[in-house]
Amino acid sequence: MARPTRNDVSDTGLTPVMGDADRTEATALSLRTARPPARVPGYTDERFLGHGAYGEVWTALNRNSGRRVAIKFFTRRGGTDWAALAREVEKLRYLFSDRHIVQLFEVGWEAEPPYYVMEFMEGGSLEDLLRTERPTVAEAVSIVREVATALVHAHDRGVLHCDLKPANVLLDREKRPRLADFGQSRLTNEASPALGTLFYMAPEQADLTAVPDARWDVYALGALWYRLLAGDAPHRDTAGATEVTTGPLEAQLAAYQKLIRTGPKPSAHRAVPGVDAGLAAIVDKCLEPNPAQRYPNPQAVLTALDQWQMARVRTPLLRLTAGVFVALFLALAVVGAYLFTTSVNTATGGVEERALDANAFAAQTEARQLAAQVQLRWVQLEAAARSPQLRALLARGPEFPKNDALGRELDALLAERRARGDRQFPDSDKSSLWFATDAGGYQRGSAPFVEGARNVYRGYRDYFHGGGDIAREAALRAPVAHPHRSVAYRRERPNGEGFWSVAFTVPVQSEAGAPLGVVGMTIDLTDAPPDRSDHFAVLIDARPDAKNARRGLILRHPYWADAKGDAEPPLFYADAVVKWLDAPEGTAFDAGRSYTDPVARPEFAGEWLAAVQRVRVGPEKVDTGWVVLVQERRDEVLAPVRDLQTRLALAGLAALVLGFVLVALMWAGVLSVMDPTARSPLARVLRYWAGLPAPTAPPVPASPTAHAPTPTK
Repeated sequence: MARPTRNDVSDTGLTPVMGDADRTEATALSLRTARPPARVPGYTDERFLGHGAYGEVWTALNRNSGRRVAIKFFTRRGGTDWAALAREVEKLRYLFSDRHIVQLFEVGWEAEPPYYVMEFMEGGSLEDLLRTERPTVAEAVSIVREVATALVHAHDRGVLHCDLKPANVLLDREKRPRLADFGQSRLTNEASPALGTLFYMAPEQADLTAVPDARWDVYALGALWYRLLAGDAPHRDTAGATEVTTGPLEAQLAAYQKLIRTGPKPSAHRAVPGVDAGLAAIVDKCLEPNPAQRYPNPQAVLTALDQWQMARVRTPLLRLTAGVFVALFLALAVVGAYLFTTSVNTATGGVEERALDANAFAAQTEARQLAAQVQLRWVQLEAAARSPQLRALLARGPEFPKNDALGRELDALLAERRARGDRQFPDSDKSSLWFATDAGGYQRGSAPFVEGARNVYRGYRDYFHGGGDIAREAALRAPVAHPHRSVAYRRERPNGEGFWSVAFTVPVQSEAGAPLGVVGMTIDLTDAPPDRSDHFAVLIDARPDAKNARRGLILRHPYWADAKGDAEPPLFYADAVVKWLDAPEGTAFDAGRSYTDPVARPEFAGEWLAAVQRVRVGPEKVDTGWVVLVQERRDEVLAPVRDLQTRLALAGLAALVLGFVLVALMWAGVLSVMDPTARSPLARVLRYWAGLPAPTAPPVPASPTAHAPTPTK
């Protein structure tokens, strides 16, 4: 941190500084290979950056995120202003997520030595930059704008910096400034004084009884701006500046106030090429000794800077060429807009059509695969239903409660069938559960065996009678007479994780055709995250569900993969698909070109392109009641069209700019030709080409007495 004399003055009570001796030592230390004073948990040391009045600074990598940080170890306890450090940590809590502020990540108060972890700024400080180069006026304005924006954000959160200077402005990899070092900062409701750095702090701030004010930061911003333009802080070379750096603290502060308030106003910035009167006036107002005449806050500085930049671009030439520009490009704009719109619309329609065809093919393929799996499971169950042993056991259903051997025999039979069936699904998660229910609606066996499930009444369930779940006390219905797929229902695994299941059942009948019960299997409709979040398949149940008796329940969707740990997640229904199912056969899916995902989650918001396909089984096309919907994010599909749109827009913009430049050059030439005082070589050529006389020098005013009439006698 720089001070007027660039010497280490520790007894003044002002901001701690690094003197010439410290800089020499820091340079030597930065070249050495050493170990940091302590190991910070979770970080890997990299290299030594340097040391200052408080201790050493190292770079390190966060082992979890790979982020490079700077770790400051406070090894010099005797010179550490712990109150300032505490204030800095407190204030940075208010500025936690501001990208204009260097962020503080961790503080190790109890470590030995203490440390804190902050963002690593690859560009160093603005003070380091100013020691080696002088920014241009445009660069200075850009830097000041960024710093002022940071101050606005800090003030909006109730934090006054109170020690703004180049050393407290750090630069990131793109050389964009970030505000740092809040050791002297105050909250807007604090009344305790805060001393900044000489030649950067406002004169009223150099008072041990002063109350913090936003205009302190405005003055410091003007001093930093002056340093960027003129190469040195204001008043540093003024006569009497040496008195500011010597003597007791109170004497220094009094001398500083007198110097700022009575000394000549800084003017070196006005001589810098590129600094016009408007820009110089903004800097002067920031540096006003009287705070009442200064900008009230950094936002006012930004507003003045915006007004100055706007004034620079307003020229009479633009007003003169405005009419010509509109007339010249009106026809081109109409034709260009027509061609642009036609091209984009044609491309959009073609790309959407191809995407919808691809989605329709994907939905058809997915539906066929699912139908084949359903058919195979029904075939497995029908083969089991023809087993004489199974028929004989179910015929003895009422004997099961008194004869455990019958239950074990049935469980073994079902286990054998399940093992044989699972071999036909090598990629399955082996989550199927086989069961058999007698004609009285009681479950008599299962594989794998479920404790407490034997001899339990299941006659009210949809998979037994096929008419949807009914009340337990309702009259018993006959078991299903054909292969049946039940409505989906929620189950819980032992770990509390909820998931969808569905049961496939077939009737078991005697040789004479009398119903003996049903045999079935349950399948878990588990969901894995899709390979692409912008293109995936969805499974929808067109039958009324067991909970709300509502159609269109979404059973498979990326949403369920995220909500699998929730036992009672919200349900979502595809009403647009139900509407399509209720339309006459062959009706197109109208919502497919602009489909809205019913799952109310931000990641699924927006427009989708969708295609649907019924899941039908076997040559008879038995409708399972399931629908496969393949959806693809419309923005992703139209990305090539948007790229084309951008290219066309850029081409049109380039043509517009070129035409504007040509018009501007034309009018500049006209003005040069018409201006008889223009003496540039281009003006001479243009006037010669136009057959006009060469430019002449402006007329010199005649002497007041050169042509005075001769007095008559």
